[in-house]
Parts: sequence; structure tokens; C-alpha cells
Amino acid sequence: MALSCNPGLIIADEPTTALDVTIQAQILDLLRDLKNKINASIMLITHDLGVVAEMADYVVVMYAGRIVEQGTADEIFNKPKHPYTIGLMKSKPVLNGAVERLYSIPGNVPNPINLPPHCYFKNRCEKCMEICNGAYPELISVTPTHKVSCYLHKKSAITIEKIGGEK
Repeated sequence: MALSCNPGLIIADEPTTALDVTIQAQILDLLRDLKNKINASIMLITHDLGVVAEMADYVVVMYAGRIVEQGTADEIFNKPKHPYTIGLMKSKPVLNGAVERLYSIPGNVPNPINLPPHCYFKNRCEKCMEICNGAYPELISVTPTHKVSCYLHKKSAITIEKIGGEK
């Protein structure tokens, strides 16, 4: 019924969770065909980086309910900037990669009740600095399509701003 109105946006929340790879591929094909048939966009909400890599043009990475990085799929997968995104990329298994143990981001996710005023990832971050104790970092443009919420990249954003003349 929802598709009978030809929506411009289809929201697919974890559409392939707990499915075997054959059914998962069929669901992704169905979503692609549906998107093309009604000329719609798909907002895909998932924890599966393989699905994201296969389906997404633009990616938004969230941590504890906040956007920490956003950009094209190429930027996020090949040039991640936020320490959380980097940790996610390090934690995915690699085919034919001989590893004794998969990478795990250290520490614990913060309690969603009474979240701190500083970066939520601070206590798990391997690159934490004194400035991270301050206000939650705003999204900074590192390229016209790539933004990151991290003080590590504040200087490079200022350089881009001065060279390009814009934020």
C-alpha cells in the first residue's frame, strides 16, 4: 500500500538482517528494481558495511545518535576521517586475509541517558586530545561532499576555507 503512492523516498530499516546471503541478494535486487521503477531514493539503515558498499552512493555514519561523518561511499570507505569510522573499517573481515582476531574498538558505548556535552566517542578514541573535553564538535567540511565531526580535522577545514574562500 505504501508503494501505491509512488513515494520519492523508501526507508529500509535493516532490510537484510538475519537473512542468508542468497535471500539478502534477492532483497537488495528487489530494492534496486523498485527504486528504478518508481524513480525513488532509498534511505538504507543498516550495520552491514557490505550492504552499504554495494548499495549506497552517499553514506552517513552515526555514533550514539549523532552524525560523526558523511560523504560519498568512496570517501567513507577509502578515506575515512572520524576515528569511529576508521575503527569500523578496521573491524570488517577481509576475504583471504589471515588474521588471528578481528579488530574491536576499545571501550564501551556511552549510556544514552545523560550523554556528555563532549564528543560521545571521546572515551573510546585512540586520538583523543585535550580539546575533545570541550563542546561537541560541529560537522566540518573536509571536501565539498565529505564532512566530519571531529577536532582532528578542524585545522584542515580552516585551510580549505582560506584557500577556497568558503566554509
